[in-house]
Amino acid sequence: MSLTTEVKINNPKAIQLTAEFNLKAHEALIGYKRPSHGIFRFIPASWVPYAELMRLDRQAGFWAFYWHYLIGLGFAINIPPVTPDNSILSILKLALHLAAWTTVFRGITCTWNDNLDQDLDRQVARCRVRPIARGAVSTAQAHIFMLAQLVVGAAILWPLTTFGGGNGNPTLGFHAILDGVLGFIYPFLKRYTHFPQVVLGCASSYAIFLALAAAGKDPVAPLFEDGTGGLSLSDRVADVVASPVARSALYLYLAGVIWTVIFDTIYAHQDYVDDLKAGVMGLAVLLGPKGTKPACYIAIAVQVYLLVLAGLLAGFGIGYYVISCGITGLVLTWMISVTDLQDGKSCAWAFGKGSGYVGSAMTIGFVLDFAMKKY
Repeated sequence: MSLTTEVKINNPKAIQLTAEFNLKAHEALIGYKRPSHGIFRFIPASWVPYAELMRLDRQAGFWAFYWHYLIGLGFAINIPPVTPDNSILSILKLALHLAAWTTVFRGITCTWNDNLDQDLDRQVARCRVRPIARGAVSTAQAHIFMLAQLVVGAAILWPLTTFGGGNGNPTLGFHAILDGVLGFIYPFLKRYTHFPQVVLGCASSYAIFLALAAAGKDPVAPLFEDGTGGLSLSDRVADVVASPVARSALYLYLAGVIWTVIFDTIYAHQDYVDDLKAGVMGLAVLLGPKGTKPACYIAIAVQVYLLVLAGLLAGFGIGYYVISCGITGLVLTWMISVTDLQDGKSCAWAFGKGSGYVGSAMTIGFVLDFAMKKY
């Protein structure tokens, strides 16, 4: 009997089947259910955990990243030189190209985040079903998968660069790297500070500069053009700082940072109790259920103020002020007022559909302003 048992244990197939059985038993215990929508209806079972690492089962997060690219493109078509009619198709193609990049970039940051947070995730009800936390993907496998995504992401951006024959500014690669660095820093901060959402906002909103560079309208590009007009670096810095368009882009970026801080703080209230127990830090924990909404209302006022400043410096028209500024502020205020911070589903709605209404308003305002200028 003992000999038979020994053979079974050393049999690779038996070991694999035992591991799969144990994993399924554990997944059932923690309440995991395999996604059954979208591509999950077609991909092999072995691919599912990796697709989940990329959050392909949760599209709200995609839009949380992608709205900033659309806002950046909206800004790009309205700043001098105003995009001609025959370039609109190119902008639409660029938007699709950046959507592919967003999917991969989000996958990279989420894989990295889940790998670092796996011990914390196992202590949070909503997160313990994530692939690494539940044991469906090992730490080493996740790192390899992240490196593979980095290669794919670089391949997606390459055609947009001047080196790849694209019309983007040479700064595109620099912006992508800096955005990635900000994203890689984010997971560490929730262990040491209550302000990880600020860095997440800096990373997410930085997409505006990446989109501008991809469109060939990066206002900070002169900083990297060595010897332009015989100017020294200090002179180039002074020119960029004095540029109304560059300052407008900065204000738009800061408005995007605040917007991200608002919706991610609300989103974090889903895990408020578990985060307290696990020692996870963040603005939701710092402000608590009573302090979050008042802080968000103040943040909205600052965000709208920054959007107005951006419009004044760039010379935007009535369509931008009414929709990108006014409607955005009203929708965001309404979204916060109707969100129940004690209800996880309500917080998830604010992060998903609620925030989508805000992103739509900001983007539509740019499109309307462009249409009013052109037609």
